[in-house]
Amino acid sequence: MNASLHAIPNRTKKLPPLRVGVGGPVGSGKTTLVEMLCKTMRERWDLVVVTNDIYTKEDQRLLTVAGALEPERIMGVETGGCPHTAIREDCSINL
Repeated sequence: MNASLHAIPNRTKKLPPLRVGVGGPVGSGKTTLVEMLCKTMRERWDLVVVTNDIYTKEDQRLLTVAGALEPERIMGVETGGCPHTAIREDCSINL
């Protein structure tokens, strides 16, 4: 069998959604990176963004103002404590 045929993805099989986590220190460019990724990928893929912060929804606001995605596709979660445990595998819990 031709080896190049193995590189063709099976389009009939539904794959789970791809989730990308971005982390880093304050001011390292996480929100800017997410903005650029959204603007680059939004025409080709169906995207949503869930941001999290201990006390604010500032990243949600910044991404909305920047026009990264439609406002209803950006969700900010105020964790009130440990942001690492606030966002679950099924992020619909946070909606």
